[in-house]
Amino acid sequence: MDNRLKKFALILIGSLLILMMILSFGGRDRITFIESKLGSLLMPVQRFFTSIGNFVDEKTEPIINVLNYKDLNENLALENEALKEQIVNLTMSQKELAELTELKRALKYVDSDAQIGYVSCNVISKDVGNWFNMFTIDAGVNQGINKNSTVINGNGLVGLVYEVGDNWSKVISIVDQKSSVGFEMLRVTDDYDGVLSGTTNYELIGELFDPKASVKVGDYIVTSGLGMYPKGILIGKIYEVVVDKDLILNKIKVTPVVDFRKIDKVMVIPYVEKEVDQEGGE
Repeated sequence: MDNRLKKFALILIGSLLILMMILSFGGRDRITFIESKLGSLLMPVQRFFTSIGNFVDEKTEPIINVLNYKDLNENLALENEALKEQIVNLTMSQKELAELTELKRALKYVDSDAQIGYVSCNVISKDVGNWFNMFTIDAGVNQGINKNSTVINGNGLVGLVYEVGDNWSKVISIVDQKSSVGFEMLRVTDDYDGVLSGTTNYELIGELFDPKASVKVGDYIVTSGLGMYPKGILIGKIYEVVVDKDLILNKIKVTPVVDFRKIDKVMVIPYVEKEVDQEGGE
């Protein structure tokens, strides 16, 4: 019985609301006494339902906003990833161009005959440690590289290829203790020459063949062309001249122009065996 009364009350209230809407449509200057009383009676009910609606809107709006923001953030994230990819591609293209420009500049140190068939390579791995005393590049026999090929970068001499695979090669740099390079002074006159060797501390120590050679701190040295390396590749700058009367040969300490703590790209000049005449001379 109680349920029937509740249903009847709801139907009655709903009917009265509809009636008020119909009567008030179009707007009137005055309303009847009954309408006024009904409006007063129904006001708490309207206020209740209105507060319920506001409460629901207030609680559900953040959830809806979160869902909307989630979709927006996902779209922005995708756009951001696309933009980052474009930036990376542009940056890598500019870096690649800069590296190739440096490698091209390095060719100025090498005889024109030795420039034929050079190969640009990337460093793909190195031995454990901070120094690039030995490392591997991504080119080998299939790219025209052979053993004893000269390796340079945009600054100067890096080292020599000592092992070659089909599509990879291993390089020993001039700072390695097993490395030696024939050098000469970068001078118009008095271009004294000698041999430069790496050490266990990745330093470059040189010995001059002429015991009376006059050299000083700040002088540059280049490859002499004796041995495996082509003539004229920049090696480094003298930072110390070892003065010792007991030494048979004058010694120098050299700072390499190449940063052997960071090498990303190199250029390889394939080795061409030098012709020897019948008497055994070059």
